[in-house]
Amino acid sequence: MSLFFGIVLALLLLALFCGLMLAYVAQKFPQENKPLIEQINALLPQTQCAQCGYPGCRPYAEAIAQGDAINKCPPGGEQTISLLANLLDQEKVALDSNYGQQGPVKKAVIREQDCIGCTFCIQACPVDAIVGAAQQMHTVIADECTGCELCLPPCPVDCIDLIALPEPELPLPTKSLSEQACIRCGLCVDACPVDLLPQQLYWFIQGQAYDKAAAHRLEDCIECGLCHAVCPSHIPLVQYYQLGKVVLQQQEDQHQLARHAQGRFQQHENRLARQSAEQERQRQARSQLAASAASQSELIQAALSRARARQQGKQQ
Repeated sequence: MSLFFGIVLALLLLALFCGLMLAYVAQKFPQENKPLIEQINALLPQTQCAQCGYPGCRPYAEAIAQGDAINKCPPGGEQTISLLANLLDQEKVALDSNYGQQGPVKKAVIREQDCIGCTFCIQACPVDAIVGAAQQMHTVIADECTGCELCLPPCPVDCIDLIALPEPELPLPTKSLSEQACIRCGLCVDACPVDLLPQQLYWFIQGQAYDKAAAHRLEDCIECGLCHAVCPSHIPLVQYYQLGKVVLQQQEDQHQLARHAQGRFQQHENRLARQSAEQERQRQARSQLAASAASQSELIQAALSRARARQQGKQQ
């Protein structure tokens, strides 16, 4: 009997250990539960410009999930292609020039003295970034504009300009005459007080693989300079880490703007759906009113016909 209880206890302890290990793994390596379409859509720039041939970023995400090419997004450019290739385990390809060329971020600006208040641009804007009323001056909310260019074609007086925003400055590493190639000595790894892999971080940033640098905890670097101090090749490692952090922050800012634009686009679509539903309700109400009026007219005509018939009968 004691042997039986011992076996049961051992099994219980083993099950408890396995459960704890599974919980640890689930916490350490969380799985992405979002559907594939949502993951793809999150990587797109959310300009809703339709340059890819689809009416918005989400329809393009749905098409990619069905096997369409990942290189049709000029606003996203090489960065978006790289992210999509990593997500879908595909080979990275160049941007398809048939859909446009990647350029600087732009914002629309209305020359207000030339605006005639036609509201065509307001109707065309997919994120409701243009405000104004009929026969009144319009203006663009700069922080909400995605630079999609959809407001340009419908403008009858060509009073909208696209202004390119200045490129953000990067803290590029300053090379010295004594700097040499990395010899993979590993001294920087031993010197790091927060258990990072400075050598690998340097390679990732030098190769512009910033997503891999982030996965290797670049943000945990305290920029103490100990790795730089022990480097026999005199590589300014801290400057490379600072560059990587700035790029990662810029990418996160872009993702936040994209998520914000996606929310405004969804609000825009919901508003249009509500307006369409209201117009349909009003149309049905008018149809019912017209049918009711026609029915009443028929009843009146029938009553008049009966009255005339009675009158004629009395006269005879």
